[in-house]
Amino acid sequence: MKIRALTLVVLMLTVGTIGLFGEPRSNKECCTPQPVGGIEALEQNTIYPLLADRYGAEGDVIVKFVVNEAGQVSNISVQSSGGKLFDQSAIDAIKTTKWHPAMQNGEPVAVAYSQEFNYRIN
Repeated sequence: MKIRALTLVVLMLTVGTIGLFGEPRSNKECCTPQPVGGIEALEQNTIYPLLADRYGAEGDVIVKFVVNEAGQVSNISVQSSGGKLFDQSAIDAIKTTKWHPAMQNGEPVAVAYSQEFNYRIN
């Protein structure tokens, strides 16, 4: 029996955020946006497309989006496509997941952020 595996990779945790709106006051106490409930919450909101599963298709998607000071997501775009089914699944996961905003100097800030989705059948 095939077991579906879905891996999420947070691209920007090791290299920083893609873009920060406004001038940063300092680099102290800066963190990236996080899904409420952690990466597990994002995984739960990510659905392996049924048609892709049926035909054994796999794909990788990178989605770019903005998380504002209130944790709301906007400006979602696919930066690297894994195919239409996978792209839509990744977009839906970003939309349905609640987010904590990025923080700088203890205050929430808006940032552009990227999230990679790896769809694999094992």
